[in-house]
Amino acid sequence: MRALALLALFATVALHGAETPAIKATPIPAPAHTNALGASVTVSPEGVVWLTWLERTGATTALRFATFEATTNAWSAAGTIASGSDLFLNAADFPALTAGPNGRATAVWSVRLPHDPATASPAHGEHGAGYQAFTAQTTDGGKTWSAGAPLTRESNRVEFASVTTLADGRVLAAWLDGRETRPGRKQPQLFARFIGVSGPDTLVDPSVCDCCQTSLAAFPDGSALLVYRGRTDDEVRDIRATRFAAGRWTESYPIFHDGWKTTACPVNGPQIAADGGRVAAAWFTAANGRLRVQASLSPDAGARFLSPLQLNDGKTAGRVATALLHDGALLVTSVDADGALWLRRVTPDFVPTAALRLTSPEAGRIKGFPRMALRRDFRGGTAPAELIIALVRDAEPTVLQTLRVTIPEGELLAEERNCDCSTAEDELLGFSIRGVILAAHPSARILRVNPVALPGIFPAGERELAVDPRIPIGADAVGRPFVGRIRRQDDGWQIFSLRVLPKRL
Repeated sequence: MRALALLALFATVALHGAETPAIKATPIPAPAHTNALGASVTVSPEGVVWLTWLERTGATTALRFATFEATTNAWSAAGTIASGSDLFLNAADFPALTAGPNGRATAVWSVRLPHDPATASPAHGEHGAGYQAFTAQTTDGGKTWSAGAPLTRESNRVEFASVTTLADGRVLAAWLDGRETRPGRKQPQLFARFIGVSGPDTLVDPSVCDCCQTSLAAFPDGSALLVYRGRTDDEVRDIRATRFAAGRWTESYPIFHDGWKTTACPVNGPQIAADGGRVAAAWFTAANGRLRVQASLSPDAGARFLSPLQLNDGKTAGRVATALLHDGALLVTSVDADGALWLRRVTPDFVPTAALRLTSPEAGRIKGFPRMALRRDFRGGTAPAELIIALVRDAEPTVLQTLRVTIPEGELLAEERNCDCSTAEDELLGFSIRGVILAAHPSARILRVNPVALPGIFPAGERELAVDPRIPIGADAVGRPFVGRIRRQDDGWQIFSLRVLPKRL
């Protein structure tokens, strides 16, 4: 009854200004019982949305999951990934799941270790001897799960793990690790490894901020980007990034120099989302005593980020989540100081629009960290984009809720074009490409080209690309430079916009 009462207060809302097309948020009944915590959502390559959460019944805590049924716009019946009295229940460090193709998924969760005076460390505070991360996998859409196994056997102090599925199907994990914490050295390290693959853990950063989430995103070229809150010797705790490519991690770098110095842990990690080689990043900072939610965009798989935008108007608690639409628009949620959830859209021209409140604290403050998944992207036309958001209300007992948020992106772009502040829709979709045409095969609708590198998509070098049937292919194009746009097609890429340029002198 408590959940139904909250749901009634959480009625469908249309969020818009006087002349702005409406972004609509509609509650979806969640399949969780009360005493839920640590809700998260992710989406598979086929568009299947997975919801995970922790649920306590008596002395037992279970890691539960459900998938979103597109035909009914409702969640499936809940299933169980793992359960026991030792599962760690925490609003900040909660389970993660990555969904691959064909019903494959990998879950990661934390298990509290028995107290051992020989290994206990003051750095772990209430966690005693610390806690370990366990993983399980399914290959049949969650009908069966493998037995839980430690994420790493090199350390029993694993926190804040994140996971992603690479283009080749391998599952990459990264986490904060306290194996080197001891009196006089409290800062954890950042490690990574592939799940289910033999070999040692890889040290990514020897000194990072504790108690902040990490975030991973994979790219079509098989690489990945990892962001986290760093920690320097003089206690600067800005957001850093490192890219995994060609079997190694690059040297980390700040995505922006906020210059936030603090000796306390913010418990407020960054979040990223990727589309092709583009990356959206959102994070919280209190540098210079100003509490801010920042957002930035990288056009080249995280090699460089734009100067960030501040997205909060009033006092904020941070706790961000982000999504990136195919036209380049960013969507960022954050929690304000009153415990309400807000959504802000940043246009493809990197201009923030008005902030929209999705929840009211009167129905219960947000507890923990809301998460979002992009269920349906914008691909042009009038079909809206769609988000699924999972959150937990700080009621007694706690209540898990989910939202379906529709974004009329085509209408919004049309309105922005009317004010001469946005690019035409057909110039936003896909990814820009330029290079030289080496050979043309009109009957097969294929061009052999030598393009410049598209970070996150493919490196420079000769390759064959399919061509949209509406584009004429002539022999006179061979040997000439070109510019155009490409999009994913099956297992490859297709040119859907092409302009052949005069030969260079």
